[in-house]
Amino acid sequence: MKYLLIILAAAAAFAAHLGDADGSAWLQQGAQWLRQAEAAAPAPSAVHFQARIIAVPDGDSVRATDSHGQRHKIRLAYIDAPELQQAHGMAARDALRRLIDGQQVEVAVLDTDQYGREVAQIRLHGRDINLAQIEEGHAWHYVSIAKRRQDKADFAAYSRAEAGARSSRFGLWRAQSPQAPWAYRKAQSAEQVQ
Repeated sequence: MKYLLIILAAAAAFAAHLGDADGSAWLQQGAQWLRQAEAAAPAPSAVHFQARIIAVPDGDSVRATDSHGQRHKIRLAYIDAPELQQAHGMAARDALRRLIDGQQVEVAVLDTDQYGREVAQIRLHGRDINLAQIEEGHAWHYVSIAKRRQDKADFAAYSRAEAGARSSRFGLWRAQSPQAPWAYRKAQSAEQVQ
Protein backbone atom coordinates (compact mmCIF):
# COMPACT_ATOMS: atom_id res chain seq x y z
CA MET A 1 0.00 0.00 0.00
CA LYS A 2 2.92 2.33 0.75
CA TYR A 3 4.15 1.93 -2.83
CA LEU A 4 0.70 2.76 -4.24
CA LEU A 5 0.74 6.00 -2.25
CA ILE A 6 4.15 6.88 -3.68
CA ILE A 7 2.99 6.16 -7.24
CA LEU A 8 -0.20 8.19 -6.78
CA ALA A 9 1.71 11.10 -5.26
CA ALA A 10 4.20 11.08 -8.15
CA ALA A 11 1.39 10.90 -10.71
CA ALA A 12 -0.46 13.76 -8.98
CA ALA A 13 2.69 15.90 -9.01
CA PHE A 14 3.27 15.09 -12.70
CA ALA A 15 -0.36 15.92 -13.56
CA ALA A 16 -0.09 19.22 -11.67
CA HIS A 17 3.16 19.98 -13.51
CA LEU A 18 1.38 19.45 -16.84
CA GLY A 19 -1.47 21.71 -15.75
CA ASP A 20 -4.09 18.94 -15.63
CA ALA A 21 -6.07 20.14 -12.60
CA ASP A 22 -8.79 17.45 -12.91
CA GLY A 23 -6.26 14.62 -13.19
CA SER A 24 -4.21 16.01 -10.33
CA ALA A 25 -7.27 16.34 -8.05
CA TRP A 26 -8.42 12.80 -8.91
CA LEU A 27 -4.99 11.37 -8.11
CA GLN A 28 -4.77 13.33 -4.85
CA GLN A 29 -8.21 12.00 -3.84
CA GLY A 30 -7.04 8.44 -4.61
CA ALA A 31 -3.97 8.93 -2.43
CA GLN A 32 -6.16 10.23 0.39
CA TRP A 33 -8.44 7.15 0.15
CA LEU A 34 -5.42 4.86 0.25
CA ARG A 35 -4.05 6.61 3.35
CA GLN A 36 -7.44 6.24 5.06
CA ALA A 37 -7.63 2.54 4.14
CA GLU A 38 -4.09 1.97 5.43
CA ALA A 39 -4.91 3.69 8.73
CA ALA A 40 -8.08 1.61 9.16
CA ALA A 41 -6.37 -1.70 8.29
CA PRO A 42 -5.80 -4.00 11.26
CA ALA A 43 -2.24 -4.36 12.53
CA PRO A 44 -0.47 -7.47 11.26
CA SER A 45 -1.14 -10.37 13.59
CA ALA A 46 1.58 -12.24 15.41
CA VAL A 47 3.04 -15.48 14.08
CA HIS A 48 2.17 -18.28 16.51
CA PHE A 49 3.90 -21.62 16.97
CA GLN A 50 4.51 -24.27 19.60
CA ALA A 51 8.09 -24.85 20.72
CA ARG A 52 10.12 -26.60 23.39
CA ILE A 53 12.43 -24.36 25.44
CA ILE A 54 15.95 -25.76 25.16
CA ALA A 55 17.99 -23.00 26.85
CA VAL A 56 17.47 -19.93 29.03
CA PRO A 57 20.60 -17.75 28.75
CA ASP A 58 19.21 -14.84 30.82
CA GLY A 59 16.05 -13.44 32.36
CA ASP A 60 14.47 -12.18 29.15
CA SER A 61 15.63 -14.49 26.36
CA VAL A 62 15.34 -18.15 25.48
CA ARG A 63 16.23 -20.62 22.78
CA ALA A 64 13.57 -22.98 21.52
CA THR A 65 12.96 -25.70 18.94
CA ASP A 66 9.64 -25.81 17.10
CA SER A 67 7.74 -28.91 15.96
CA HIS A 68 9.65 -28.89 12.65
CA GLY A 69 13.02 -28.97 14.41
CA GLN A 70 13.79 -25.35 13.57
CA ARG A 71 15.70 -23.47 16.28
CA HIS A 72 14.63 -20.03 17.44
CA LYS A 73 16.38 -17.33 19.47
CA ILE A 74 13.63 -15.46 21.28
CA ARG A 75 13.67 -12.18 23.20
CA LEU A 76 10.70 -11.79 25.56
CA ALA A 77 8.66 -8.79 24.42
CA TYR A 78 8.02 -5.71 26.55
CA ILE A 79 10.23 -6.71 29.48
CA ASP A 80 13.85 -6.04 30.37
CA ALA A 81 15.57 -8.25 32.94
CA PRO A 82 18.87 -7.43 34.65
CA GLU A 83 21.98 -8.40 32.71
CA LEU A 84 23.76 -11.48 34.10
CA GLN A 85 26.60 -9.31 35.48
CA GLN A 86 24.12 -7.08 37.34
CA ALA A 87 22.65 -7.64 40.76
CA HIS A 88 19.75 -10.08 40.40
CA GLY A 89 20.78 -11.00 36.82
CA MET A 90 21.42 -14.67 37.58
CA ALA A 91 18.39 -14.86 39.84
CA ALA A 92 16.20 -13.52 36.99
CA ARG A 93 17.65 -16.14 34.63
CA ASP A 94 17.15 -18.92 37.18
CA ALA A 95 13.54 -17.86 37.79
CA LEU A 96 12.81 -18.03 34.07
CA ARG A 97 14.52 -21.42 33.87
CA ARG A 98 12.31 -22.75 36.67
CA LEU A 99 9.22 -21.51 34.86
CA ILE A 100 9.81 -22.81 31.35
CA ASP A 101 13.09 -24.68 30.74
CA GLY A 102 12.28 -27.91 28.90
CA GLN A 103 8.59 -26.98 28.63
CA GLN A 104 6.38 -26.94 25.54
CA VAL A 105 5.20 -23.32 25.15
CA GLU A 106 3.18 -21.18 22.78
CA VAL A 107 5.19 -18.44 21.10
CA ALA A 108 3.60 -15.35 19.55
CA VAL A 109 6.27 -13.54 17.52
CA LEU A 110 5.64 -9.79 17.37
CA ASP A 111 8.85 -8.51 15.80
CA THR A 112 12.52 -9.22 15.10
CA ASP A 113 15.18 -7.27 16.99
CA GLN A 114 18.49 -5.81 15.79
CA TYR A 115 20.28 -9.06 16.73
CA GLY A 116 17.97 -11.23 14.62
CA ARG A 117 16.07 -12.62 17.62
CA GLU A 118 12.33 -13.07 17.44
CA VAL A 119 10.65 -10.73 19.91
CA ALA A 120 7.75 -12.66 21.34
CA GLN A 121 5.21 -13.23 24.02
CA ILE A 122 5.50 -16.70 25.53
CA ARG A 123 2.67 -18.60 27.20
CA LEU A 124 2.79 -21.79 29.23
CA HIS A 125 -0.65 -23.36 29.80
CA GLY A 126 -2.18 -19.94 29.04
CA ARG A 127 0.04 -18.05 31.49
CA ASP A 128 1.88 -15.02 30.07
CA ILE A 129 5.51 -15.78 31.01
CA ASN A 130 6.70 -12.28 30.13
CA LEU A 131 4.19 -10.88 32.60
CA ALA A 132 5.17 -13.51 35.18
CA GLN A 133 8.78 -12.27 35.12
CA ILE A 134 7.53 -8.79 36.03
CA GLU A 135 5.02 -10.03 38.63
CA GLU A 136 7.71 -11.98 40.45
CA GLY A 137 10.13 -9.05 40.44
CA HIS A 138 12.59 -10.43 37.89
CA ALA A 139 12.17 -7.81 35.16
CA TRP A 140 11.07 -4.26 34.42
CA HIS A 141 8.21 -3.39 32.12
CA TYR A 142 10.13 -2.07 29.09
CA VAL A 143 7.95 1.03 28.81
CA SER A 144 10.03 2.93 26.24
CA ILE A 145 9.22 0.24 23.68
CA ALA A 146 5.90 -0.97 25.06
CA LYS A 147 4.22 2.46 24.98
CA ARG A 148 4.58 2.52 21.19
CA ARG A 149 3.74 -1.09 20.40
CA GLN A 150 2.06 -3.02 23.21
CA ASP A 151 -1.67 -3.68 23.31
CA LYS A 152 -3.32 -1.22 25.76
CA ALA A 153 -4.77 -3.93 28.03
CA ASP A 154 -1.43 -5.76 28.19
CA PHE A 155 0.39 -2.47 28.79
CA ALA A 156 -1.88 -1.76 31.76
CA ALA A 157 -1.45 -5.31 33.13
CA TYR A 158 2.36 -5.14 32.85
CA SER A 159 2.43 -1.70 34.50
CA ARG A 160 0.23 -2.92 37.38
CA ALA A 161 2.44 -6.01 37.76
CA GLU A 162 5.59 -3.89 38.09
CA ALA A 163 3.91 -1.57 40.58
CA GLY A 164 2.78 -4.59 42.61
CA ALA A 165 6.23 -6.20 42.59
CA ARG A 166 7.82 -2.87 43.64
CA SER A 167 5.41 -2.29 46.51
CA SER A 168 5.73 -5.91 47.70
CA ARG A 169 9.54 -5.74 47.30
CA PHE A 170 9.65 -8.93 45.25
CA GLY A 171 12.84 -10.09 43.55
CA LEU A 172 15.05 -7.26 42.34
CA TRP A 173 12.88 -4.73 44.20
CA ARG A 174 14.36 -5.94 47.51
CA ALA A 175 17.35 -3.75 46.69
CA GLN A 176 17.16 -0.10 47.74
CA SER A 177 17.68 1.29 44.20
CA PRO A 178 18.00 -1.46 41.60
CA GLN A 179 19.76 -0.33 38.43
CA ALA A 180 17.63 -0.70 35.32
CA PRO A 181 19.27 -2.88 32.65
CA TRP A 182 19.14 -0.10 30.04
CA ALA A 183 21.04 2.19 32.45
CA TYR A 184 23.55 -0.58 33.10
CA ARG A 185 24.10 -1.16 29.36
CA LYS A 186 24.52 2.59 28.78
CA ALA A 187 27.11 2.80 31.58
CA GLN A 188 28.98 -0.22 30.16
CA SER A 189 29.04 1.38 26.69
CA ALA A 190 30.39 4.64 28.15
CA GLU A 191 33.17 2.74 29.95
CA GLN A 192 34.18 0.98 26.73
CA VAL A 193 34.45 4.32 24.91
CA GLN A 194 36.88 5.71 27.52
